[in-house]
Amino acid sequence: MSIEQVDGQVSEASEPGRERRHLAPAVYGSLLVTTLIAVQWQGEPAPGRIALSLVTSVAVFWLAHAWSQIVDRRVQGPISPRAAARIASSEASMLSAVLVPGLILGLPAVTDLQVDTAIGIALVASLIQLFLWGLAVGRAAHATWPMALGVAVIDLALGILVVGLKVVVVH
Repeated sequence: MSIEQVDGQVSEASEPGRERRHLAPAVYGSLLVTTLIAVQWQGEPAPGRIALSLVTSVAVFWLAHAWSQIVDRRVQGPISPRAAARIASSEASMLSAVLVPGLILGLPAVTDLQVDTAIGIALVASLIQLFLWGLAVGRAAHATWPMALGVAVIDLALGILVVGLKVVVVH
């Protein structure tokens, strides 16, 4: 691991001349998607409306995260448009969290898949994403496989906690 300076900012890099990959936004996005699906799965749910809500909400949270990072950098000094774009790009992995669950939620419109089944599968897919991102984070930390699995299980447990809280609070 080395330290590099980009636009006046010091950051860690895994290799000289290469910025560190940010996985936190992907984990956050997956947790956000899990939460949104769990909360909206009640009454007479409309998968298209849930999918639109996922896309809109995750995009808004991505913009909020990117903007807060840009503002933080701006408070420390000038920031170039290129650096601002790099910040927005580093937060963009959050957007990937909506892809698989969003596509699954679209299935009832083009297949005979039941609405509740599609929502359930989308929720399971977002929980699986949480586990896989946790595994990626654990491995990126150069931890052993047991440590990486531990991080993945904690991420999954957070997702299951969200679903459990939804059941307790909403029902």
